[in-house]
Amino acid sequence: ALYLMENYMKKLSLKKVADEFFITESHLSRSFKKTTGFTFIEYLNSIRIKEARKLLKETRKSVLEISELTGFESQTHFGRVFKQMTGLSPLQYRKQPRL
Repeated sequence: ALYLMENYMKKLSLKKVADEFFITESHLSRSFKKTTGFTFIEYLNSIRIKEARKLLKETRKSVLEISELTGFESQTHFGRVFKQMTGLSPLQYRKQPRL
C-alpha cells in the first residue's frame, strides 16, 4: 500500500507491481485484498482520486493536467472514475463551494 501511495502518479499495473516485488500477480492480488479489503485497482484509484480532489481545489491546473499528474491513462478514464467515486465530474467538483 505504501508503494502505491508513493508511486500512484506512474503507470502502474498489477503485473508491474508484482514484478517489482518478485511475486505472482495472483499472490499480490489475493494478499492485497486480504490486507486492505480493496482490490489493487480500487485502492490505486482511491489514492489517485484523493490527490486529484486536492489538486482540483488547490490549483488552477486543467482537468487534463490533473488526470496526467495522478497517473490516469486518459482524461476520459479519469472523468469516469472520478464521477464513479465522488458522484460529480471533476469540473462540477471544482465549482462546488468550499465548506
